[in-house]
Amino acid sequence: MDLRRIRYFVAVAEELHFGRAADKVNVVQSAVSRQIKLLEEELGFTLFTRIGQKVGLTIPGEIFLPEANAILQRADEGLERVRASARGTVGRLTIGFADVALWAGLPEILREFRSQAPSIDLQLRQLDRMSQVEALNTTGIDVAIVPSPTPLDGDICTEPLAATSFVAVLPLQHRLAGRSDIALRELAGEPFVLFPTRMRARMLEIIVAACSAAGFMPRVTQEAEQVHTLMSLVNAGLGVTIAPEWVTEYYCTGVSYAHLIDPMPSYELLIAWRAEATSSNVAINQFRRVVGMHSSQSDALRRPVEDTLMA
Repeated sequence: MDLRRIRYFVAVAEELHFGRAADKVNVVQSAVSRQIKLLEEELGFTLFTRIGQKVGLTIPGEIFLPEANAILQRADEGLERVRASARGTVGRLTIGFADVALWAGLPEILREFRSQAPSIDLQLRQLDRMSQVEALNTTGIDVAIVPSPTPLDGDICTEPLAATSFVAVLPLQHRLAGRSDIALRELAGEPFVLFPTRMRARMLEIIVAACSAAGFMPRVTQEAEQVHTLMSLVNAGLGVTIAPEWVTEYYCTGVSYAHLIDPMPSYELLIAWRAEATSSNVAINQFRRVVGMHSSQSDALRRPVEDTLMA
């Protein structure tokens, strides 16, 4: 059914005058009359009575008018949803993220993204980095938040999200608690709480390599898969750990932080997405814009590390 004919019908039904209806839809009167006749032939019943210059609705026309209005409303709403999808303001976005991203500003990014695109159906999946790679390659997620470096296929695009250095995290009762700086070798023989090796976590790789360079392997007595659990275990006095400096801004009780004087690589997070997906899921670009804005603000507002470390 031609939506143009339905719009002409509604205009005539509202004006009860073919000339005024033609002016309303910006066409000549003969075009309106022709399209109404074709619509009546298509429907199989007469919509208007015509007596001289007077125009009225037939009973079938009166019944059809609210249905015609509903059809036009649904069509307009559907078109607006398509346009909004093209703008990236509706649709679905599935984001995979490593636990540590929650400490690197992800909640703030999601809050801003939600305010800019409230109609996006946002789906979040917490996954380790290799599971994210698999999900990204199999379209299980649209965006991955993974540490660098992470093995990715050639058609995967990446942009930086955040980077930070590492700090030692100690129980308040620890002999080194309260120190502003320590060397890794001073933790040799200490019980560590770290990620399990099966997770293949980038953070664990950096920590083990740094400890090895300092002349020892960490003695892991407790394992946990999430950063906040590691922090809680340190708080409970079950060991020490090494964590990204981000934790100093969020976890402020029951533990002591100290600079590590040993040279260690930064811990870096990337956002990753399939190159071909940006044409079909405009929300990815919207999310990238929010990430870029957040990263710029974070660089401008970042405080010196001395202001964030707590004794």
